[in-house]
Amino acid sequence: MDTRFTSLFTHSKDIFFVMDMNGVILHTNPSFQNLFNYTEAELAGINIADICHPADKERRDESIGSLMANKKLVGYQSRVKAKDGCYYSVTWSIILNGDNLIYSTGNPRMDMPAPSSSANDEIVQHTIQSLNEGFIVLDENWQIKAFNPAFQALTNLNSDVLEQIGFNNIESLGLIPDVICEFERSLKAKKSTQVQYLNIRTNAWLRINVYPYHNQLAVFIRDITEIKIQEWVLGLEKKVLELSATTQYSLAQTTNELLKGIEDIFPDMICSVLEVNDAQETLHNLAAPRLPKAYCDQLEGLPVGPDHGSCGKAVYHREQVIVNDIEHDPVWAIYADMVRPFGLKACWSTPVISSKGTKVLAVFGIYYTSKREPTNDELQIIDRTVNILRVLIESKKYEENILEQNNRLHSIANISSHELRRPVATILGLVNLFDRDDMLNPLNHEIITHLDTSALELDDVIHNIVEKTIYMKASTVTVEELKD
Repeated sequence: MDTRFTSLFTHSKDIFFVMDMNGVILHTNPSFQNLFNYTEAELAGINIADICHPADKERRDESIGSLMANKKLVGYQSRVKAKDGCYYSVTWSIILNGDNLIYSTGNPRMDMPAPSSSANDEIVQHTIQSLNEGFIVLDENWQIKAFNPAFQALTNLNSDVLEQIGFNNIESLGLIPDVICEFERSLKAKKSTQVQYLNIRTNAWLRINVYPYHNQLAVFIRDITEIKIQEWVLGLEKKVLELSATTQYSLAQTTNELLKGIEDIFPDMICSVLEVNDAQETLHNLAAPRLPKAYCDQLEGLPVGPDHGSCGKAVYHREQVIVNDIEHDPVWAIYADMVRPFGLKACWSTPVISSKGTKVLAVFGIYYTSKREPTNDELQIIDRTVNILRVLIESKKYEENILEQNNRLHSIANISSHELRRPVATILGLVNLFDRDDMLNPLNHEIITHLDTSALELDDVIHNIVEKTIYMKASTVTVEELKD
């Protein structure tokens, strides 16, 4: 550490620490150690992210870019966890020094009213401070009387602004009239309520629980976007599996319903599924609700290979292929002119591999009209969709094989009852006409000629039955593979 800061660092009443460019804490001053109740040894070598609130991660990542550009950051707020688990909200002044060390000095503050001497009150205060769920107390004039760090992170506003602004004027919450009305009814009727709504500013679903007390409201706010998506996806999977179980929907129709449902949940996604032929050489359209037909027509028969777009490469290597910039990715080089008129900028492709891993059944492709990479949540949805597609494809193929076997059994039964009976009956009749007493009877020669013709006809019928039986045995093996 720069020796010029040593005295200030040691004796300052403000909390102070030094970290390297990776966020690893190198030094802390006594004020920092005393406030958060850590020893110097406990803090040395850990990453600052390990003692910061998880909900602050995105804001912390954004601040790094500003620090790198300006070499300083003033007024940055974060929540630091003390050794007892309680979070303190700290306003930092940060400097990136010439020795590639980051110097941070901060002023801590508890955003909730100071706890009383009651042990129960202390527990309540500690719990509220540590919640990932936003918490506020409102008076009847919509003024925020208290808030926890999670609410501050949710609004991305500093403490001074939150103390001055009315709750109904916080634009980042995207409050709608129905929410305001629920608050007013709760306060007037002295009755708790819950409301859910889509915050169009952040495209996030929020759930708000309101609890009236005297002339104030205790409010808990939680981002439930992930919960809503899981509910929708589960509902979609149930619907699609039910459709697949009926004979009225073909594989293409069922897959189309699945992709439409995914696109409703994730409006930016443009989905497609291409089937892979048995030889694993070409791709064929199965479903693509929102892809232009002209584009799908050009995809029909696309070769499998490392240079044939995201889907062709995914099947070739039997692994997921993420292309975040179609225009400049070499895997799309020979198709750049084909895709450019349709405004598609990114394509993520994932192979649907059979349960036994013997072959690729299809490939699930997602297009975007902007350059981008998938988030962890999107990767999880892709995995779930691929699993559902595997079930749909294998179950439909199983049904098709069973249906084909039944048709062949019916055909064999028809042959046995009609085509086989005719030459056999003819042969039996001719045998009865044969003159065994007079072998030179001219009629015997004619009978033998007819017997020869009927025998050839019988041989053809038997050969046809054998062919169908052999095919059925081969189909039975395929069905058993699908069942396994």
